Parts: sequence; structure tokens; C-alpha cells
Amino acid sequence: MLNEERVILMTKMTAFIDREGKKNDAINSYFKSDYIGFNVLKSVISATIVFAIFMATYVLYNFEEVLSNLYNEENLLAIGRRFLIYYLLLVGVYSLASYVIYSYRYSRMRKSMKAYYGDLKKLARMYEKE
Repeated sequence: MLNEERVILMTKMTAFIDREGKKNDAINSYFKSDYIGFNVLKSVISATIVFAIFMATYVLYNFEEVLSNLYNEENLLAIGRRFLIYYLLLVGVYSLASYVIYSYRYSRMRKSMKAYYGDLKKLARMYEKE
């Protein structure tokens, strides 16, 4: 005979696996520091690529100004410092945002996985009672 409470719990667990389980398993295979560090590193690489695209666009748009500044060494160093500051600012903000977002995702995943494991223990106790 079917236990209605057990069927409801199993249905809830199956819905969790279909909805969030595969994504959570991928995240759960990492330690917290590894998961966050890997994703922050990907974000830094992405920010570098975005900065390079913006720089190329700026150079192409203001090509005449860039060529005129190329011969003035003092101005060239000032421009280089300014772009380095922009790059570090972009990467810093992007890294901080990535750290916060991926920390939140990891903690949310751990919370939902704890609930799932709690349901597994509850289901095991139901089977033991029979």
C-alpha cells in the first residue's frame, strides 16, 4: 500500500531535482573558495576583454587625436596612467560584484541542498518505520 505522505515527499524531491538539482550539483562539486575564485577569475578575464574592446573602439573613433598624442612622450605617459586606472577600476568593481554574486549563489545552493538532504533523511526514516 502506498504511503501518501511518502509519495508527496518523493514528488517534492523529484521536482527539486528537475528544477534546481543539476545546477546545484555542478556548484556543489566545488569548495566554496574554489567556486568563487574560479568565477571571479573568469570575470577578470571577461573584464579585460571588455576593456580591450572599449580601448580599440576609443582608438578607432579618436584615431587622429591618438596619433597626435603619440609623439608627445609626457602626454603619452599621462594617458597610459589614466587608462591603467580605468582598467584597474573596471576590474576591481567587476571582481567585487562577481565575488558578492557568486558567494550569494553558493550559500543559497548550500541552503537548498541542506533542505534536500533533510528530506532524504526523512524519507529514509519513513522506510525504516515500515
